[in-house]
Amino acid sequence: MIPLRKVWNQIQHVVWDWNGTLLDDVDLAVTGVNQVCARFGVPAVTREFYRARFQFPISAFYSSLGFDLERIPFSDIIREYLAVFDARVRHCALNEGALELLECLRENGIGSSILSASYRPTLVQTLEAKRLSGYFTHVCGLGDEKGTSKLEEGHLLHAKLGLPGERILYVGDTTHDAEVAAALGWNSCILSCGHQDEDRLGACDSPRMTGIPALFEDLPWGRVVPNR
Repeated sequence: MIPLRKVWNQIQHVVWDWNGTLLDDVDLAVTGVNQVCARFGVPAVTREFYRARFQFPISAFYSSLGFDLERIPFSDIIREYLAVFDARVRHCALNEGALELLECLRENGIGSSILSASYRPTLVQTLEAKRLSGYFTHVCGLGDEKGTSKLEEGHLLHAKLGLPGERILYVGDTTHDAEVAAALGWNSCILSCGHQDEDRLGACDSPRMTGIPALFEDLPWGRVVPNR
C-alpha cells in the first residue's frame, strides 16, 4: 500500500463517490430502508446495524436484513426505497470538509469527477440544487444506456479522462469502491464516515481515513477557504 501522502504528488484527477463520501446521507438511507422494512414486515434497523450490514450488490444487503427476495421482487424494494430517498436527498448536507477540499483541488489544478451508483438524473438534479455542478468535469451514475454498473461506468470515465491509472485517485466509502478502483488501476482512499463501518471496511487494502478533514493532513498544498 502506497502512503497517501506520496500518492497526492502524482494525482491529476480525483474521482469521488457521492453517497456517504461527499454527501452526508447515511441517516436518510436508514430512514429509506426502514420504510421498506415497514412495508414488507421486516424488523427496522439502527444506523449502527445498517453500517455493519451495508454491502454490494444491494440485493445481498437486503437479504442480510431478512428480506426473502424469492417472495418480494427486488424491484419493489428499490422502488419503495427511492420514493423516500429521492424526495429528500437534496436536503442532505455535504460531509465536513467536502466543499473546502473541492475548492482546494480546483485552485491547485486538480480536476474532480463523480462516479456513483446513484441514478444519474437524480444525482445531476441534486448537484444543481446544491450549486456544485461547476466543480466536476464528469458526473457518472447509473441509468445511462452505455453502462449497467459502477465498474462499467468507471471504464467509460477512465476513457474520457485519458489519464494513466496512477494519476487518478478514487475517494469512496465502501469496500466496493476499493474494488472498483483496483479493477480500473486507480489509486483509492476509503472514508470510514459513510455507509460502512470500520469492521466491514477492514477487508480493504486501500488507505482509510476517518473523513474528508483527515485528507487535508496529506495534501502537498495549503488549504483554501471556499468563496460561496
